[in-house]
Formats: sequence, C-alpha cells, structure tokens
Amino acid sequence: MSESIRHDKISVRQIMRDLRELSVRDLTPEARLDKIVALVARKMRVDVCSCYIARPGDILELCATFGLDKRAVHETFLRVGEGLVGEIALQRKPLMFEDAWAHSSFVYKPETKEKAFKSLAGVPLIRSNKLLGVLAVQTRKKQPFSDEVIEILETIGLVVAEMLSSHLFKKAETVLAQTTGRQKIEGTGLISGFAVGRAVIHKRLEQPVQLLAKDTQKEVQRLLQALSQVEQEVNKILATSHMTGSQSDIFETYLMFIKDKGWIAKMTKAIETGLTAEAAVQKVGEEVTDRMELMTDPYIKERIHDLQDLVSRVMRHLHRRAKKAKHGRKMPHNTILVAQSMGPAELMDYDLKKIKGIVLEEGSQTMHMVIVTRSMNIPLICGIKNVTEIISNGDSIALDATNGNVYLNPSDDTLDLLSEQANRQRRLRAKYTQMKDLPAITLDEVPVSLNINAGLSQDLTAGNLPYDGIGLYRTELPFMLTEQLPNAKTQTDIYRRVLIQAKDKPVIFRTLDIGSDKVLPYFRHQAEENPAMGWRSIRMTLDRRALLRNQLRAFLRAAAGRDLSIMFPMIATVPEFREAKKTLMMEIEQEQARGGRLPKSIRIGSMLEVPSLIFQLETLLPEVDFISIGTNDLTQFLYASDRGNPTIWNRYDPLSPAFLRVLKYVVEICRKAHVPCSVCGEMAGRPLEAMTLIGLGYQSLSMNPTSLGAVKAMVRSVNQRELSDYLNQQLSLSVDSLREQLRIFALDHGIFIG
Repeated sequence: MSESIRHDKISVRQIMRDLRELSVRDLTPEARLDKIVALVARKMRVDVCSCYIARPGDILELCATFGLDKRAVHETFLRVGEGLVGEIALQRKPLMFEDAWAHSSFVYKPETKEKAFKSLAGVPLIRSNKLLGVLAVQTRKKQPFSDEVIEILETIGLVVAEMLSSHLFKKAETVLAQTTGRQKIEGTGLISGFAVGRAVIHKRLEQPVQLLAKDTQKEVQRLLQALSQVEQEVNKILATSHMTGSQSDIFETYLMFIKDKGWIAKMTKAIETGLTAEAAVQKVGEEVTDRMELMTDPYIKERIHDLQDLVSRVMRHLHRRAKKAKHGRKMPHNTILVAQSMGPAELMDYDLKKIKGIVLEEGSQTMHMVIVTRSMNIPLICGIKNVTEIISNGDSIALDATNGNVYLNPSDDTLDLLSEQANRQRRLRAKYTQMKDLPAITLDEVPVSLNINAGLSQDLTAGNLPYDGIGLYRTELPFMLTEQLPNAKTQTDIYRRVLIQAKDKPVIFRTLDIGSDKVLPYFRHQAEENPAMGWRSIRMTLDRRALLRNQLRAFLRAAAGRDLSIMFPMIATVPEFREAKKTLMMEIEQEQARGGRLPKSIRIGSMLEVPSLIFQLETLLPEVDFISIGTNDLTQFLYASDRGNPTIWNRYDPLSPAFLRVLKYVVEICRKAHVPCSVCGEMAGRPLEAMTLIGLGYQSLSMNPTSLGAVKAMVRSVNQRELSDYLNQQLSLSVDSLREQLRIFALDHGIFIG
C-alpha cells in the first residue's frame, strides 16, 4: 500500500504567510512565479511544482517549474484537453493521478525530463470564471494525494490565480516575449521530417473588383478568354514540371473545374445580370466555397483550396497580371513557406528547390497541395490558427513535422533535439523501405492484407509502398465538385480509370455516401435536426433510385471483363441491403439485354457502421460476399458521441473493452459464415489499434496510404496467437480503455507501435 502525502505535516498558514510576503516583494512577475513554485514544492514536500499559464487559442504554456528541467520553461506547450495537465484545464476541477504514466491521457514532453516522477495532482487556476492556468505537483514515488492535500492545493491555487490576474504580470508577458523571441507552436504534422530556415509568407494576390459591367457581351468574352489562359497555364505546368501520374492527375482536376459547363454557365448568368467578369467569378466562387464549407467530409472540404487557387488565377488573368509569381518573388535558399492555405498550382509558382519546409493554417492528408508536396518529401505542418500573423517574413524557424511543432528562433538545445528526432525518422523510413517487398505476415505466420482508402485517382499512387488493394474507394467527389449531376458515361470514365490505375489489385467501390453535410448542389434538401442520422447515404439513393441505378450502371460498364466489388454504405436493416442488391441485379439484367460486356466477377458487400446491423448479421451474411467495418461511424453511433464535436470526440476510446467485444463478435460470426470481414475505419491505420484488430482476429485492414509502413512494421513484429490470448483475458475488464495495457504489452513483447 503506497503512503499518501499527509496533510497534518503541511502548514497551510505558513504557506499563506509566505505567499503574502512574496506578493509584496519587489520582484519581476517571472521571478515571483519561480519562487512560488519552489515554495509550494518545499512546503508540501513534493518533488515537483509547476505552473502552466493559459494562452490564446486554448494553449497552456509552462511558465515556471521547480523539479522539472528549467530549460523546458517557455518551450513546453499543451492544448487544453491534452495530457493530464490539459485534462485538469478542460474539466476545470482538481484531479489526482497516483500512477500518471499508466493513464490513457498521459503525454510525455521529453524536454521536461519528467521520467522520474510517477504521481501527479493539479488544480485549475480560475478567476472571474476565466481559466488562467494550472498548478500541478508531482512525486517520484507512486502515492495518493488525500482530499485534504487537494484542498490545500486549491487554496494555494486561489492565491496564485489572483497574482496571475494582476496587470503587473500581464505587462511582463510582453517584456518576456521581446527578450527571448522564442516560441513553440503546436500544429499537426502531415509530412514527417525536419527543416530549418527562414520564413516566406505566401499571400494570394487580391485585386479591387469593379462590380457593374458596361458591356455584358464583352465581359463574357473576357471571362472565356481568362479561363482559356488559365487552362494553358495549367497545361504548361503539366508539360514542364516532370510530374508523376499522381501529381498530373491533380492538375487534371483543375482542368475539370475550368471546363465544367455548369460552373461556366453560372458565371455567364451572373454577368448577364449586369456584373463584370471579375464580380461574377468572385460571386460564384464564394457561393461554391460557402456550400463546401458546410461539409465535414475532408475529401470535399479540401477541394476549397483548389477552387480558391483557381479563382485567384482567373482573377489574375482578368487583371492582366498572369506572370508566374516566382519570377518576382525573392526567396532564401532555405525557405520555410508559410501560408493560410495553398493550391497545388500556387506551390508550383515557387522555386521548389529552395523550399525546405511548409507551414499552413489549413490542410490535411487529402489536400491536393499536400499530396504534391509529399511526393517531394518536403516536411509540412498544418492546423496553426492565424499562422501568417504569428510568423513574419524572415523569421528563423525550425520544423519538427513528425510531432507537429514549429519553433520560432529555436535554441541550440532545441536544434539538437530535433536533429536527433530527424535521424530517428530517417531510420524508420529506411526500415519501411527495406520491408517494401516483404510480406505482411505475423511472427506466427498469420497473413494480413494491407489495403488503402482512396477517393481520388491520385491516392492510388500517393505513397511509395506497395499495397494489396483498395479496400474503400469513395465515389462522392465527382458529384460534389460539379454544378450538374455526372451522367453514366462520365462516371464510367472515372471508375474505369481507377481500375486501370489499380492494375490487377482489387478495388471495392462504395456507392454514394451523400446527404448529411454532403449536399449535392442540384438536389433540394430539407434541413434536419440530426443530419448524421438522417436522410443520407443508402437511404437517399434508394429513394432517388435513378441516382443509384446510374452509378451501378457505370460500375458495370467500367469493369467490363474485370473483377468488380461494390459495397453499400449505411445499411441499417437486411431489407435495405436486399433493395440495393435488387437494384444492382436489375442493372445487370438490362446490361445483358443490351448486349453489353459484363464484369468477369461481381462481389456485393455491406458496410457495417450502424449498430442495428450487428444484431442482424446471421440473416445478412448468407446474402453478402464481404463485410467492411467503418469504425468511425460505428464508434460514434455506438456511444452516441458526435465525432465532429471537439468537446466529446475523444471521450470514448475505441480501445475500450465494450467496443472491442463488439468487433470480436463481428469477426467471429463472419468467420463461422465464411464471409470475409475487413476494417476500413481510422483504427486500421494506427499501429496500436491495428495491432489490437489483429489480436481480435482481423486479417484485412484498409487505411490511408501514409500509414502502410508503420502498420506493416507492426504486423511483422507481432505474434497473433500470444496477442489474442492476452486480449481475451482483458476484454472482461470494467475499465474505460485498454490502451495503456496494450501499449505495455507491445513494449514488453517488442512489437513496433511507432
């Protein structure tokens, strides 16, 4: 039994007297805070006392510590909700953790050197209902903190909060920033790597727009001429940039935008109302952007950057300023490009040889510009709000894109640490490359099929590691990007191209998953109180049967003479699946009647993402050729927890015993029925979660192409039978998550989890 810290050994009155004395002494705010944490550590007989101060953007900055490495001060940052300290700030209540390292929310910051400390307790610093920071204490030994000790810490916290709220301390923040000039900003690393250089701020050219036209016919001609010039410009990029197939496909999408008749017709109609060409381009561009902004699907949302890039180029030609930007832009040889957002064509305007790293406010893995950048191995970080205001032209910057950190005016210690991390990243890349031609097979010779999720043809060649097939091909994108419904021929061309690019690898096409936030511009759609569980996906396409039939017809024609796999999403009942399958059978019969060439084979599957289907599997399985689990939706529906809500998205862990028991039941019942069952949700692409899936019995995973290397390394280092035996023992536990237990199992058994 561990010994708790005893409150009777702590003199609260003495601490209060000492704190009052500190409050009146002539000290700088930073020196006063240093003395406070040292005082608290000594008087409370703990090994560490640290004070984190809340900064704009829900960031907590380590501003004073006794016991941790002093060099971590002003270098360690946590988001509210990140780590145990962040959890205290998020919940706004005192928390204690007897074994901090075993907690699922624990986050280790290597610069703090806190490995030696086991227990942690902390209180939020709040004044006038405003979070000012967190005061935390730590001990070397694992030991509980009594309620009385937490009360003492709360009392101390009240005094510290009062000091933090004073005008004097706020003034000192500015002085401190001016003195050190150093800052650590946390974002999301999209392309791993390390870079050091000077900031170059990218901003789109903005021109004043004259709204009213004098001659509408002349304005229409100006518009068509500008579109033609942009088309020539994009074709020139394609011809001179020595692009691979995946990169050139991205610019083909630009050409699709430029030539889209619906888009051109809307702009022409706007001009005919009396607007200039510039005003029409701006108006229609904003309308499409606003519509896409309402969507949460990243594949759709991130086409906004392409559209904005395209609109900017058309406007530039209308203003007769079409010279390539790089000819008039001075760049240092070690440029760190900083932007709110960028399209791939804008990136190509720069001298790419000089770009060592990129920092964006907006971006994700599926953004076209990111896909182009990945092929060049340029480290890239996104998700930093107001980045072009925080960073200025010429600033010295170091990027740790592996962990998503940007360092302004980095210290030598920071550079040494990042250099070490960069070396580790290079070793991992080399490891993945060495495994390139090795099979994904466990130590006890259980084969695992590693597939990719895709939604654009360039996704099929986005990575440099081989994959077994396309476990999920999202078909919504062409429907979302145009102003009119793509006909069967247009769809056929798209799907045929995907099959050709995939060569002999299997492709599973998911039928349209539209509705909810993904509203087609040419469909009337009523507002819903709960659109995620409303008229969407298979429900919509069964009601709009012509839409489904057109797509199924396109699948059949695209796969003529080839193998075809079709998967229906959001199936909630067996009759729904039967209706969808019946529609496909009708299209097959009609294609035969017209003498069309049918696919060599046709496999029909269902996604499992609605919990009700779990209880109908015995009825469903005889009617399907395969099942694919969408863990993203299944998790949120099972826990009634909106994954788009930042307040609760991480409240329920997919590695909880309850969810894992569901997954185990599904794979076992599918195995008994001899129906293949795979996972295509985000779980499949994270090494620890993928390891767990293998332990449950899954042998087919589909993921983002960038996850292939790490997951394959995990597969080749795990013994499936040992892991399965361990998991079976843990599934009966009544805990929120098995994440920490599984992490320790992996470390103890030498399993690679990244």
